[in-house]
Amino acid sequence: MVTMDMGARLAAFGNTKRSISCDTLLPELVFAGVWCRFLFFESDRIFGNHFIGAVDELMRLEGASVSCLVNLDLTPVFAFESTAAIYIDQATTNEEYSAALRSGGPQSGWLYRVDRYACASDVGAWCIYCEKSNDVAVIALRNDADYKRFRDALDRLWAKPIEELVDGGGAPLFPFDHLVPKWRKGLLDNYGNDQQRNDQ
Repeated sequence: MVTMDMGARLAAFGNTKRSISCDTLLPELVFAGVWCRFLFFESDRIFGNHFIGAVDELMRLEGASVSCLVNLDLTPVFAFESTAAIYIDQATTNEEYSAALRSGGPQSGWLYRVDRYACASDVGAWCIYCEKSNDVAVIALRNDADYKRFRDALDRLWAKPIEELVDGGGAPLFPFDHLVPKWRKGLLDNYGNDQQRNDQ
């Protein structure tokens, strides 16, 4: 893999760190700062071949060069040197990403763990948060206009508004048709796309 620019890696790490409230769990609002739109998808999409293609497209459209995927549960201290992270650039292949996820085997490989993850780029127009134990992931967009601009990338993740997933006409995608009432209300209250979310 080509060596990535350290400045871009630091920026991607910083955006990931600033975008997530690490002590917060779904269905509460896990994102920090100002975000305009939230789209949900199954967490498995992060650990398959779709993810690299989606991240590549997101980075291309926003003019980013590196994204940082952090394992939050393996990162007790959010410092660049000690963070459990995988860095992705546009040269990263599916095979390299899969090997990184499997590193350590069934006992410690990220692919086999049920942890929390976050991902953002060095530009920071989007951030992904995932709770693998709940099979749920969500991507937040800084600007509402990016919903159309990032459409192809979002389609690769099968990312949709929470209202559509829980109230849509067709059969909702797993796991959103199995939400307990508390989760359903919490996700709609915190991630409904009828208003901007602002850092208080």
